[in-house]
Amino acid sequence: MHRFVLTVCTLALAAGCNKDTAPTTTPEPVAAEPAVETEPEPEPEPEPEDQRAAHTRVCDEEGKVEVCTALAVMYERGREGPQDLAKAREYYVKGCDGGHDLGCYNLALMLEKGVGGEAEPDRARELYLQTCEAKLEGACFDAAIVVESGVGGDPDKAKARELYDLSCQSGEMRGCAQLGRLTVLGEGGKKDLKAARALFEQSCDGGDMFGCYNLSLALDKGLGGKKDRKLAAEKQKQACEGGYQPACG
Repeated sequence: MHRFVLTVCTLALAAGCNKDTAPTTTPEPVAAEPAVETEPEPEPEPEPEDQRAAHTRVCDEEGKVEVCTALAVMYERGREGPQDLAKAREYYVKGCDGGHDLGCYNLALMLEKGVGGEAEPDRARELYLQTCEAKLEGACFDAAIVVESGVGGDPDKAKARELYDLSCQSGEMRGCAQLGRLTVLGEGGKKDLKAARALFEQSCDGGDMFGCYNLSLALDKGLGGKKDRKLAAEKQKQACEGGYQPACG
């Protein structure tokens, strides 16, 4: 029994000694990782079109005259970019030539004073009268001023009086006050102290301080009605506190 065990052990040792190198193993193949599909980067969003560029495109390419006037206002007031009075005038011309009344009125203001280019008083006068006929707010009053003072043509008190009347009828109290002035003086039409006083009262009640001051003078002197020096003093004070400096003396 002992000999058998020994023989087995000897054989086992012999088997171990006959292996000169360590056994090699074939590595298991490594599966390649699946390629990750990357989504294409989105196209950058276009920069939003600024307001001036948008208005310029619509005015120049589509011919929308109200947009031309709006663009002119941007240039005149320095909105959405630097102020450029020459550009403002250029786009008011486009708006006006296309029949936009507000463009014509704003152009008249620039032409009268020579803003953004040379003064063109005759053209300004023509545009004021044109926009007054179109019943644009403020136009009849400005037309009356240039016609009375002779800007862009001969002075015409009668026409000025007519234009102040139109301004007054449209609700502009300054027009009523100036009509009262011509009426009390009898310029451009007959002198009518009672009507003048009524116009001064109307304009004062509507918040025009020139009208309040002239009403105070009429009350103090009894023009067109009874004297009332107490009320005259009140109206003069109202005019002064309202910012009409001649009433403060």
